[in-house]
Amino acid sequence: MPESPYRQRRLLGSVVALMIGCMSQQARAEEDASAAFGWTTRVIAEARDARVGSAFSAGLPLTGFGRDRFRVEQELRGRSGPVSLLLIATESGQEGNKPAGRLVAHEAYADLDIGGERFSVGKKVLSGDVAYGFRPIDVLQRESRLQLAPTSLEGIPMLSWDNFSTDGAWSLVIANPGHQRRGVAREDGSVALKLYRHEGMADIHGVLRHSRRLGVELGGAVSVVPGEALELHASLLQQRRGERLVPLADGAGGAQLLNADAALAVETPANPRKALVGGTWTTEAGYSLLGEVWWDGTAPDAADWQRLYRQSAQRAAMLGLPGVPAAAVAGASAASLRIFDQGNLLRRGVLARLAWSDSASGWSASLDLLGSLNDGGRTLTAAVAWQGERLRFDAGLRRYGGPGDSAFGLLPDRTAAFVGLSLAY
Repeated sequence: MPESPYRQRRLLGSVVALMIGCMSQQARAEEDASAAFGWTTRVIAEARDARVGSAFSAGLPLTGFGRDRFRVEQELRGRSGPVSLLLIATESGQEGNKPAGRLVAHEAYADLDIGGERFSVGKKVLSGDVAYGFRPIDVLQRESRLQLAPTSLEGIPMLSWDNFSTDGAWSLVIANPGHQRRGVAREDGSVALKLYRHEGMADIHGVLRHSRRLGVELGGAVSVVPGEALELHASLLQQRRGERLVPLADGAGGAQLLNADAALAVETPANPRKALVGGTWTTEAGYSLLGEVWWDGTAPDAADWQRLYRQSAQRAAMLGLPGVPAAAVAGASAASLRIFDQGNLLRRGVLARLAWSDSASGWSASLDLLGSLNDGGRTLTAAVAWQGERLRFDAGLRRYGGPGDSAFGLLPDRTAAFVGLSLAY
């Protein structure tokens, strides 16, 4: 019977922990003497259709909403001795703008054995949780989930002390050493303790993080596989402080509404919680059904989206009024759209995902329905993929909908589609 992704990950994690825990000094020396590198080229094209009659229309030319785009990635991934590297050169562009290039080391770190203890130093991806659509205890990487055609994750500067055994592991991580509070939470200096334990049918994860911005964050997650076809998981995080972008308070005057630098306010809720429960059911024919429901105390709520709707309409109504510069309306409208940059937009979210894969042919397909239990917004995403020995093909289509004052009803993009090809050398 095909195993669910969670069961595969649990088995793989146990095997890796066993291999590392039992690795002798001689085997490590042999590993350090080896080198392996791979090159992958990816081409991704996206087509986006702007929502007709959007209340943000005046500001859309200053943003990337509603614009077709592309990117070409050249990825070098490899390991030589204790050093691992993920280097990506990207050429990207969008409709109406000139293409731009960048070269970024997404990962560059060394695994060291000092006095019988294992350490890692450098830049490394630090994702972690058991969930799919939303990950409460991913407090270091803070990955934005459910993107249509996501780019590779960029790692975080870090120093970690790692300990592995046959049934567990722990890591003490200093992230962004030398930093205090930076632009966003993932760039802050912090100290975190990550725990993992395998007990019977269950994988148990824990995390404790401290930063100046958010204080103490304490969370845990569990994934249980009671049978060959069923996996259940849950995740919970308690924070000392949270942070979210919200629209201006009701009653803001015209001068405030036209101030692009103050189009949104930063709110810091005290003691917010994040929680998720879900499960995956897998059949012998390669079908799987995933369901998740979550609560995020740091996401905007329905009242925030309704307030954003009213304020965007107020700004649009100012166009053409005597003494009101059109550039000010456009700038403030565009600035208010930064609220959509937050990793999770749903206070109470629900996800249903139907997927199918056939290892013999290499084809797979999925259909995702993401909904908000607060404001009625929703997205529907269909995707297909084919994986060959070196070549991979991906394509997908997403449609946003819901009431006009909901998160996805307000989103300036109505539909988005993508096609991607990757070739590994």
